[in-house]
Amino acid sequence: MHGVARAGFRDLGPLVHLRNFTPSYSVTASDMNGDGWMDLVIGRHGRVAVELLTRVEGDTAVRFATSWRFHDAIHHRHDRHGCAVADVDLDGLPDVYCAKGAHRGTSKKWNELWIQNADGTFTDRASEYGVQDVWGRGRFPAFLDLDHDPWPDLFAGNDVPRADRHTTPNRTFVGRDGARFKQVHLGLTKQIGDRCTTVADYNADGWDDVLVCGRDRMHLYRRRPAGFRDVTEPAGLPDVLATAARFADLDGDGRLDLVFTQEHELTIAIQGRAHRFSAVLRRPLRHGHGLAIGNPDGDRDPDVYVVEGCVGGRDMPDWLFVVSRRGRSFLPRRVARAETGCGDTAEALDFDHDGADEFVVLNGGGVDQSVMHHGPEQLLTLGNWEPPPDA
Repeated sequence: MHGVARAGFRDLGPLVHLRNFTPSYSVTASDMNGDGWMDLVIGRHGRVAVELLTRVEGDTAVRFATSWRFHDAIHHRHDRHGCAVADVDLDGLPDVYCAKGAHRGTSKKWNELWIQNADGTFTDRASEYGVQDVWGRGRFPAFLDLDHDPWPDLFAGNDVPRADRHTTPNRTFVGRDGARFKQVHLGLTKQIGDRCTTVADYNADGWDDVLVCGRDRMHLYRRRPAGFRDVTEPAGLPDVLATAARFADLDGDGRLDLVFTQEHELTIAIQGRAHRFSAVLRRPLRHGHGLAIGNPDGDRDPDVYVVEGCVGGRDMPDWLFVVSRRGRSFLPRRVARAETGCGDTAEALDFDHDGADEFVVLNGGGVDQSVMHHGPEQLLTLGNWEPPPDA
């Protein structure tokens, strides 16, 4: 890829007070306080508390400020991993579910369900709701719809194996009246690991489907009336160890396509009429680690941001693949590497409401990279946003 042009991103992270040296694991963009602006829930690996960063706009500054730290002060288990956001009790206030590991499967632990209170504070009610999953090696949870009622349901993804007699399967829970969850077995309760979780109705039948990056291979589960069926092979997906995956309609035909990374390769696969995916792009990577889909140039075509991790302890430059010609062209643009840390994951959001997306990029190691890798939280833009001048 010699001679590849650079994407031209500017990093707004220091201007909006994102951390410049921290571990990382997950990031979710959501309007947590109903003010019309996207906030960030950032999960950081290890002992650092998950934080809610709220967009604050004053006369002389626009920044993200920590409005809540999700800290388990009861159990003193700090092996923090991914988080997911949904309005569990349908009170108009988004809530946060966070998974914790079990120290490589050697101990008991307690996942957290933080229900938002009317004053913007949060209370951990995971025990009351029945979703602590004390033996699971928690990784990447996701909210989804399992039963077509109004209440959000939950997928709790877990790594494998444990070092003792306890099991660590992925689990599903159905929401009951916003007051509790009930575990159900619909075909996803399997011990396959969870390197990533992606939920989407990929075949447009009205039911959520689930893609899991397992420790054995990538699995695509299609929802059937009786539960989920593994359709990885019928859908044309290869037997590979994926590190990240995202669904998006890249060619504008109304069908969701699939982007996934392996450690050394990016694949973009277009969905055909028979709900089979056909690879239209394969590009080599140094250490494919994370993905985000967004519209950073404002042209309404979703583009692909690829996060590269470390090779030999040194962070590799990320990539932006610019999509054009209705999914027939994918132009690679190199993104400058972070000076510290190891690339982890990313999320798209329109930070300044200009119709083009920014990318929040975390560089604190994340999955399968040392917890000692601390790096910056970046906010990358192709736009011309500048902070207000000093008064």
